[in-house]
Amino acid sequence: MIVELDVNEYSKITPLLSEEDKTNVALMSIVAGNNKGKIFVDDSEHPRTAMIWAIASIAFFAGDCRNSEFTAHLNSYMDRKIKQDSLDIIGGTWFTIAVGDEAWDKALNEALTDYELVEGEDLEFDFATDRYSKLRQAQAESRIQVTPLDAELLNNPENDFVLEDLNEFWNSPGDFMDKGFGYCVLKNGIVQSVCFSGYVYGNGHDLVVRTYEEEERQKGLGAAVTFAYLDHCVRSGLVPHWTTDEENEASIALANKCGFVLKEKSKIYEFEF
Repeated sequence: MIVELDVNEYSKITPLLSEEDKTNVALMSIVAGNNKGKIFVDDSEHPRTAMIWAIASIAFFAGDCRNSEFTAHLNSYMDRKIKQDSLDIIGGTWFTIAVGDEAWDKALNEALTDYELVEGEDLEFDFATDRYSKLRQAQAESRIQVTPLDAELLNNPENDFVLEDLNEFWNSPGDFMDKGFGYCVLKNGIVQSVCFSGYVYGNGHDLVVRTYEEEERQKGLGAAVTFAYLDHCVRSGLVPHWTTDEENEASIALANKCGFVLKEKSKIYEFEF
């Protein structure tokens, strides 16, 4: 049996989390109730196994991977519940899962028999302050004007597409303004490029970068908003995090350009509902 926990019950799964899990900003932001997500378990009172779903990006599994009370129902629950939630909340037709270890790899392949699991890799980058400082000096020559992402900009109907992006990660614009922040480049009051906090836990901020129009790409806008975001992190004692997938060459290049270094690669599966 699989059940969804209420947000005020999320802390019940804390004993299932590994030390590595507790350093994962996206995962912990959901457990803390900071960002948009859901948690599913085998037993709402005494969970042994859990799926932590950061709805905008990926799902994590924790606890006992051999617990048939959870794994035996995962396949049908994906079809009956998760598929519709994904469509309703973000219009998503693909689902991504993190593969924690070999045991979970085996369990997921045995459980998700109705789905074609496409293997890939997520890349996690660490922020290297010294490298950032050197690269920042060159960026200082940029004449691109960067503006904080504030409530006035988000309330402008012409920037609704930015609000749609934020709403994939945050439960409300107010939550974003309280816990996160962002910087953007404008043209006639309309956001062209933006860097914002996607997931937040403690002093960790997992950032998101967007440049919306094809003709505005390759002009340095992404680097400009990212450096402004990183400047804010450095001033405020925050730790920026960067995660992307192996096929996102533009994101990987931008991470390197802004002072991040590759920390590790981790296995993921993607499948279509």
